[in-house]
Amino acid sequence: MIIGIGLDLIEVARVRKALENRRFLARVYSPEEQQYLVKHNLNAMSAAGMFAAKEAVAKALGSGLGRISWTEIEVLREESGRPYVRLTGNARQRLMDIGGISVHISITHIKEYAAAQAVIEG
Repeated sequence: MIIGIGLDLIEVARVRKALENRRFLARVYSPEEQQYLVKHNLNAMSAAGMFAAKEAVAKALGSGLGRISWTEIEVLREESGRPYVRLTGNARQRLMDIGGISVHISITHIKEYAAAQAVIEG
């Protein structure tokens, strides 16, 4: 049963500019996510896709990012490159509070925009 759906769209240029500030990386991305981004030369499209996925997950959780920190929603990759979400801290607690079992994400991007959708199953 689906218990939450979230969607987000962001301009890649906005994230590209934010990446110029290293504090942005530390505030928004976990150490593991930062390693991925650095390994991929801080690719703005990848960073924007991850950012959109975090927003989509927060919306699907029904809490937004006020009660959950950015780094508690991690967007990671399987060996195949498929993205998945790992929740920690308050984000994980919120998933349990709403009866969530799993979170599925889909990320896409084109030159100017990145979008993500999150679906929570319960």
